[in-house]
Amino acid sequence: MQSSVVEFFGSLQSPYCYFALDRLEALKRDLSVQIVMRPVLPGVIRIADIFVDRSQMELAYFDQDVARTADFLELPFGEPLPSPVNWVEGGGWLADQEQGRVFRLYNMLFQAFHLSKQFQLYAALMRLIWASRTRDWDKPEHLAKCLIEVDLPEDLIDQPDDLSPEAEHYFAANQQAMNDSGHWGVPMFSWLGEPFYGQDRLDQLRWRIETT
Repeated sequence: MQSSVVEFFGSLQSPYCYFALDRLEALKRDLSVQIVMRPVLPGVIRIADIFVDRSQMELAYFDQDVARTADFLELPFGEPLPSPVNWVEGGGWLADQEQGRVFRLYNMLFQAFHLSKQFQLYAALMRLIWASRTRDWDKPEHLAKCLIEVDLPEDLIDQPDDLSPEAEHYFAANQQAMNDSGHWGVPMFSWLGEPFYGQDRLDQLRWRIETT
């Protein structure tokens, strides 16, 4: 095996990233690979122009597909209340200017990066957001459980509503690395510089690692 590192580019807003977690953890366990988590901001924030004027057909298909994919993978799933991203009312996938909630979460991920636990915290947050069906999952008591679960200090919950300059640089560098790997969307996995876009490419990623 030429490399033991798989880079995982994911956001907190994509349920497809949540759908990938169990199989990524199995990949790590079965093939002794290291999963390097490289979080990126939600696409509706970092590349907002791409999400302008999406059709109602596409929005409806997305809702149908995520529910079907969760059923197919036999994963618990529910629309998060609230959404990590604040939306423009009636605007489809248009993000509001005020994004304090998601920026607080990303500041937490940045702090976890310094403690080498960004994947662990990311996975715990994604399961809270997309799998738990916990209303008001963003309350401090729920987020604190995620921190405790991955052995991070509870005081990491105290984050500002704006990204720190250092965090902004970190997430921008992750975005550039993702683009350099060959795709702009999440979830995206890179192994030996080869991009695999989408949770439905994880079987091909496993095959590539096993046969290279």
